[in-house]
Amino acid sequence: MPEFNKGVMRPNLNAVPNQQLSIQPDANIDKECYRSKRSNYHLGVPDDDTDEDVVFLGETLPSDSGHHCPSKRQRVEAHPPPQDDETLRSGVEVVEPMESDEQTKREGEANTADTTVPLEKPKKRNVSLVERFTEEEIEMHLKSLHEGRVELKNIETCQLCGESELLFPAPPLYCSLCNYRIQDESLYYIPEETISGAQHQICSPCYDHCRRQKFTLSGVDIVKANMLKLNNANNQDTEAWVACESCGKWQHQICGLYNPEKDTDKTSDYICPYCLLEERRSNESVGVHDNTDLEAKDLPETILSHFIERRLTRRLKEERRQTAEATGMSIDDVSVPDDLTLRVVFSADKSTHINKTFADFLHNEHYPSEFPYRSKVILLFQKIEGVDVCIFALLVQEFGSECSQPNKRSVYISYLDSVKYFRPERVTFSGEALRTFVYHEILIGYLEYCKFRGFTTGYIWACPPQKGEDFVMYSHPKTQQTPSTKKLREWYVSMLDKAKEQSVVTNVTNLYDRFFVPTCNITAARLPYFEGSFWSSSAELLMSQETESEVENVKSLSRRALKGNKIKDSNDAKNILLMRKLGIRISNQKEDLIVVDLHYTCTRCSETILSGLRWFCKKCKDLQLCQRCHDLEEELPGEHTHTMNGEEKHSLSQAIMNIQSTTEDNDVILGNNTFESRQMFLSFSQKHNYRFDTLRRAKNSSMMILHHLHTSNKLHQSQISSGALLQVVTCTACQKDVSTTIYYTSLCCPSYRACTSCYSNSKYLRLRHLFPVVPCIHGIPPRTVVTMEILQALLHAHACRPTAAGSCSYPKCSVAKILFNHTEVCEKQRACRTCTHFAMVIRIHAYHCQDPNCSIPRCSCAKEQFAMRGLR
Repeated sequence: MPEFNKGVMRPNLNAVPNQQLSIQPDANIDKECYRSKRSNYHLGVPDDDTDEDVVFLGETLPSDSGHHCPSKRQRVEAHPPPQDDETLRSGVEVVEPMESDEQTKREGEANTADTTVPLEKPKKRNVSLVERFTEEEIEMHLKSLHEGRVELKNIETCQLCGESELLFPAPPLYCSLCNYRIQDESLYYIPEETISGAQHQICSPCYDHCRRQKFTLSGVDIVKANMLKLNNANNQDTEAWVACESCGKWQHQICGLYNPEKDTDKTSDYICPYCLLEERRSNESVGVHDNTDLEAKDLPETILSHFIERRLTRRLKEERRQTAEATGMSIDDVSVPDDLTLRVVFSADKSTHINKTFADFLHNEHYPSEFPYRSKVILLFQKIEGVDVCIFALLVQEFGSECSQPNKRSVYISYLDSVKYFRPERVTFSGEALRTFVYHEILIGYLEYCKFRGFTTGYIWACPPQKGEDFVMYSHPKTQQTPSTKKLREWYVSMLDKAKEQSVVTNVTNLYDRFFVPTCNITAARLPYFEGSFWSSSAELLMSQETESEVENVKSLSRRALKGNKIKDSNDAKNILLMRKLGIRISNQKEDLIVVDLHYTCTRCSETILSGLRWFCKKCKDLQLCQRCHDLEEELPGEHTHTMNGEEKHSLSQAIMNIQSTTEDNDVILGNNTFESRQMFLSFSQKHNYRFDTLRRAKNSSMMILHHLHTSNKLHQSQISSGALLQVVTCTACQKDVSTTIYYTSLCCPSYRACTSCYSNSKYLRLRHLFPVVPCIHGIPPRTVVTMEILQALLHAHACRPTAAGSCSYPKCSVAKILFNHTEVCEKQRACRTCTHFAMVIRIHAYHCQDPNCSIPRCSCAKEQFAMRGLR
């Protein structure tokens, strides 16, 4: 399947036109100003029609080819005029003697050395990412720029790529009337002044087809004849240039991976890749500079990112082995993706505010006015030719156990995007592209993590972007295909089939079958509400279109026609009418509105089975009963059966359900303005021309995005440190600062800490049963994962079980007691998943237990096994 950017929501849905997704031109600038914008976009590139030579610090720099080079970056310091060739070479300033006084002349000549001022400025480097490269990486970077190079004669060209002036495509503009995008080289019209603080534009077809003499924009009438006519081609910007301080040759800033944010005062020395190679090979001094370029792996780690990254590494190893076996190749001959880094770059609490009309409409059903959730942005980087390139983005919304129904314990995959630069380009043993395998495993890993935390349902809207539109990453490669709705839906279904095979997902259905097919309790209050989702927006639109005559028609329906729905007042009638209309609209694309069950749902009451016993039939795969529904349907006490088709009886099996009582997220909080929302990041990329349409631009854009992320993290850390709220914590092994990222600590030695790198590279540490811990921020003590809480609950429950009368208030005590009781009566302990997990927890306890007479079951046996293997 060809690779493409994958998304689940249209970019212009519920967005104010021409404010967030467009970079608008200034209304007070005429057409001629727009034509000159291309040549004056950046400092140092002269206009095309100038006939004068470029002057730089008193030195004329003519062009050999008749064209003029861009002027060098201006320095802050001012150089004195040169005295002669010898003085210019020595770099000193000579004080002229006074001719009228011979004594003063002799004293001036004697003290010349004392009055000289050196002009050498301290060398400041590290404004190019290439300076961090090895010789091999520099050669690979140059080779990639030379591919497809065309020699241009009599034109000043970039020393690295061989191209002359390169233009960025025009930023996206949308017509205020038809909402369609204005093509790159098309004409459009704008009012003379902005309206309500926003710039509006009208495409040429809408302008020509309008027979009226006025346009109405945001309630304001605009005379058609007074609108300014512009060409979108004039909105194109030019790629900036930079000159090497060593050889004096010019390159595009993007080709040289020059970071202008590190050289805001224009005092740093940029050294081109060719001169860097010469320095490395000749072992010459490269000056004083700080190698502070941080990579993707230096971004703070979270429990979520570490979980997905480790899982992805394990799955890639399994895929490599399976591919080698399927093809008969040696495992060393099967290529693997190198240097993959996954990070959560944004994690913050937000709220979805309900449309007031919609909330009032469901007031009788106690519908909330807002739904709190945690928004997260996950990025995948791959190092390509020495640069961490962002190739995948996932935006999610997590509605936890503290959220009200119907959003409670649900996750929403809001956006998903990728660019086609993944390497290597090969297929897996199953025949799918390796990049598809990686992206699928990231999604499955995220769903598995949510399942462990206690989330029960996931929602996906398989809605691809329109051709030429962008969801997250700005400007995709031209060779990357935009998927059809069918292709995108098949991509998601394939991923969910894998998730079911891995026991991450229990069932996959769609929104229509889940909420509209049941014949009872059909109400809009049961529908999950997500901002910008298709069904939420459609419900609000249909609700505003209801008429009184339609409501009366619903009231006149018989009870039989309503199938058990009781109508008490007009609101109930409107609710039923709304659900009928919405059902008709959703049924046309119900397969695109995917609902994923992470845990089992009762077939009778449609409630997720969170605790207690789950009854199921091994022959009837779709039958799942909670304890309450099982007791109501049980014909004879003690006879755990159900009747199939009114005739055949099947026996029921049982399993203990132990889902987290709360989905509280103890992970690291990461906030920055860049990823506050999809629209903000896309506008940020458009403003700075951070494009991904070519690999050279994708490298530069990823470099700048990482720079902004690291800068934001440093600012956040400094703010916390200034308030004395951040406790400095370092890795015991490598002394790396883990104050703002997760680290591993031990049960038997809480003072021991290991960073994720030391933990992953040491088999000894992995046998020590270390557990990930989030740092102590804002005075909150470090929090561990659930395993340590279960261990503590086991110790308490074992002592509490024979003595406690009634219920115990200790957290998870009841859960631990159920585990003890189950393992005592279970007949298939080796095949039982619950018994397997319980045995693993017992082994962890036994590893650290120092009590020779410990009464916890199987503790002594586990100690003997550890002693035989030399682990204790």
